Formats: sequence, C-alpha cells, structure tokens
Amino acid sequence: MLEVHDLHLYYGQRHILKGVSFSVKEGEILCIMGESGSGKSSILMSIMGLLPKGAVLRGSIRWRGKELIGLSEGEYRKIRGREIGMVFQEPSLYLDPLFRVGSQVEEAYTVHFGKKGARDRAVQALKRAGIQDAERIYRAYPHQLSGGLKQRVCIAMAIVCDPPLLLADEPTTALDLTVQKRILHLLRSLRDEGKSILLVTHDPGVVAECADRVLVIKEGEVLEEGDVFRIFDAPQHPYTRQLISTS
Repeated sequence: MLEVHDLHLYYGQRHILKGVSFSVKEGEILCIMGESGSGKSSILMSIMGLLPKGAVLRGSIRWRGKELIGLSEGEYRKIRGREIGMVFQEPSLYLDPLFRVGSQVEEAYTVHFGKKGARDRAVQALKRAGIQDAERIYRAYPHQLSGGLKQRVCIAMAIVCDPPLLLADEPTTALDLTVQKRILHLLRSLRDEGKSILLVTHDPGVVAECADRVLVIKEGEVLEEGDVFRIFDAPQHPYTRQLISTS
C-alpha cells in the first residue's frame, strides 16, 4: 500500500532522514522503533506532507502507486483523512478547547463528504475508538476528558473517514499502563478489520504488544528490519539489542 524509497530530509544543513526505505502492507502493523530524536516522527510528517517551510525532501513516497512527493497542497488535502489518517502524539495540542468533541470529529468527515450524516458518523467513530458513552463524549469539551479519552477522540478523528492507512505517532505516551493497553488493543482491532497501521514508538513493550513487523531507526538511518519475532528473538544490530534490553 505504501512504499518509501531512499527518503532524505534536510532542515537547512541538518540531514534528518538518510536514505530511509520501507513498505507497509495491507492489514499489518509496522512499528518504527527508535530513541527520541531519531527521525521517527519526521517520517510520518513526510508522508502526510506536513513538513515545516524550508524543509527539503528527496526520494520517493508512493501511496497505492501514486507519488506523494511534489503533490500540491490541494491534492494532499484530498488524501489526508480520507485515505491516510493520523493520530498525533499529544492530543491536547490538536483538540480545540473552544469546540465540543463532536463538532471536531464531524469536521474531519465533512471536509471530504459534506454535512449529511456527519453526526452519525462522528458518534460511530467515537464508539469504534472504544468510547462506550459516545453520546456524552460527543457533547463534551476536551478539557472535561482524561488523557486516555482525549487520545481516543483523536483516534476517532483519524478513522471517521475510514481511511485504509493510519499513522500513529507515539499514541500511548504519558498514558498509564491500563489505558495504554486499551489503546494498543484498539489498534490491533483496527488491524484485524483490514486497516494498515504505521506506528511510531520508542517503547519496545509497545512493539512487542502489537507489531507485525519492526523498523529500527537511529539518527535518521534504518539499522534493521524484520518481523517482530525475529527482531526480539535474534536482533542483528547492537543498537536493537540495546533498545530491547531497556524494556
């Protein structure tokens, strides 16, 4: 579904991504694992076309055969949300405190499909994101929600248009262990529905919990790639062994 080949990213003189290549298959969870500052989030932002002004991106990012690098902003808007959804790392930064949850989830839908049926789709998305009392949360403001609920709302926003690919940037950071397990269970459920998920994390425990395949990255370079059992049972690179030993 997604093919990234020889991806290089520059912020001025800084070389952030250095020849990154990988693919994401249909119905799998690919985890990108590495320490903070390794370039993991930059990969997701490159795919979504959300890099800061002045960034230089080279290489190839093909989504279902379509090259994304060089797309106009108008063309990218047709893809974001509808074909590729994204769950950002800190939900409080992406939820507007002035608007109710429901209107924010609806907005992600109406951009692509119009207002008809938007409320029902928003409530349905909240339920799919594991929110049992979806009607109440629909009417709530973000400040009235716990961190775990805010993250689920952000997942609802990412899946309301039913995109086949979901990008998730550290979706369990700063959540307690119980909530973290629920979020990971939700991601596995989405995978079982046929969704593809590209999950960024620094936590080997998260990788072990939900990954099908693993990409290990350090300082913008891919060091190792393999299925989750091979990576944990027989890691080839010393850096991979170091990451796993800290879990």
